[in-house]
Amino acid sequence: ANQNNIDDTSLQDKECILASLNIKSMQFDDSIGVLQANSQGFSPPGMDRSSPDKSPVHGLLRQHSITTGIDIPIITELVNDSNVQFLDQDDDDDPDTELYLTQPFACGTAFAVSVLDSLMSATYFNDNILTLIRTLVTGGATQELESLIAEENALRGGYSTPQTLTNRDRCRVAQLALLDGPFADLGDGGCYGDLFCKALKTYNMLCFGIYRLRDFNSSTPSQCTKRFVIANPPYEFELVPTDWIFCLMQYDHNAGQSRASLSHSSHSSYASSKKSSSVHSLPATANRQNRPKSRDSREKQKKEMVYR
Repeated sequence: ANQNNIDDTSLQDKECILASLNIKSMQFDDSIGVLQANSQGFSPPGMDRSSPDKSPVHGLLRQHSITTGIDIPIITELVNDSNVQFLDQDDDDDPDTELYLTQPFACGTAFAVSVLDSLMSATYFNDNILTLIRTLVTGGATQELESLIAEENALRGGYSTPQTLTNRDRCRVAQLALLDGPFADLGDGGCYGDLFCKALKTYNMLCFGIYRLRDFNSSTPSQCTKRFVIANPPYEFELVPTDWIFCLMQYDHNAGQSRASLSHSSHSSYASSKKSSSVHSLPATANRQNRPKSRDSREKQKKEMVYR
């Protein structure tokens, strides 16, 4: 409320911009928490290396130890679009540049209230837009879960029931790294279209974007970890090993593989049975065709004997 009463537009987002800059300037070591978690037999999300190389989970993004505030993912909400120029100290964007063309917006670190206007317009023509955005932001959380989190209730684990297992039969948002895993062969100069087809046909995964390093083509090594989003690239778009792929995959990736293998086996069994039936039917057909010929030959022989 106080932000809206400020006349100077550059001071409307003062608190959130200063908070973001202070977090980015922090330096700390997060290895202590990881060591304590490992001593208790708990592996943090994204650090399980026990999956096989050919499994799609093996290519999922692994979380690394955070030592600086720059590595912390932050989204800063802005009231005024022009204040996006103050978020990055090393940003060379023109202050008069549109919001969607600025580096913080492309990297996913800035969000403006004006974006909600375009979202409202898109929702008017397609009411499924909100469901898609909720899946991308929350990973498929239900409204019941959001209400529990809003009431500050603690999340406690429970027993698995058929109902809970049914709720898990849905897609989730994931990031795939091309450095290793089943898609490593396409990471060095491969086409995005080939990756899209392989992920969809083999692992039932739907790719919809690339998260690429800003300085991916730099000849000199760079310490910058900023990435930008490329949504729905063309088929011939060339991939690099440092790319991360946004995709929709099933919560239980083995279920997708089992369905694919089941359909493949049923198709192959149907094809083999059809082939065997056609092979067995060939002699019968041949015999049917030969029977009239044999009768004609016998009648012809009888006529010749009578004639003689």
